[in-house]
Amino acid sequence: MPQLPKIPFKLYDTINKERSYCMNLSDKLRILSKTSISFLVKDNLVLAEKNFPEMKKLFNNIQKKLKQHPYLYSFSVINIGLEEYLGTLFVYSYIKNKPMPNAISLGVTPEVFFGGLSDMTGELVRLARRHENKVMQIHDYISKIYDLIIPLSITRNSSTRNKLETIGSNLKKIESIIYDLKLRDKI
Repeated sequence: MPQLPKIPFKLYDTINKERSYCMNLSDKLRILSKTSISFLVKDNLVLAEKNFPEMKKLFNNIQKKLKQHPYLYSFSVINIGLEEYLGTLFVYSYIKNKPMPNAISLGVTPEVFFGGLSDMTGELVRLARRHENKVMQIHDYISKIYDLIIPLSITRNSSTRNKLETIGSNLKKIESIIYDLKLRDKI
């Protein structure tokens, strides 16, 4: 009889502990990011900015664990908080008219970066609904982002493809808002 395989109980336990730890941090980051984005869309930068130090700390702690244990990237639930955080950073950069950080400076994978970009465009649609005078500017911005992602070759169904398609969908939503405003002679 061949030798039976060794079951990696210790490794399995370690992975589960690290995954649970990162999932918990990611969920906290997601909640703070969602709260902050709501403040940003409602023009309450002061309240949003109060959350930034804690969000940065959570983000850094997750990043530290991901560097120590790269296999954690395979758990998409961990990426959700990261993407929401990036979406919040990107909207904040847009509102403050500051350059958007890139994937390398943030130390994230392209997939997480695209997720944050997708989240940002959705939040910009919400911002456009609240600020009719900024609709054209927001449209132009999302349109330029869409033009940048078009050349990406994503041939399989994946969350990345869905995120990139969401950017196109958000562009259509902005165009619908513009159409509605033109019908009402608002622009």
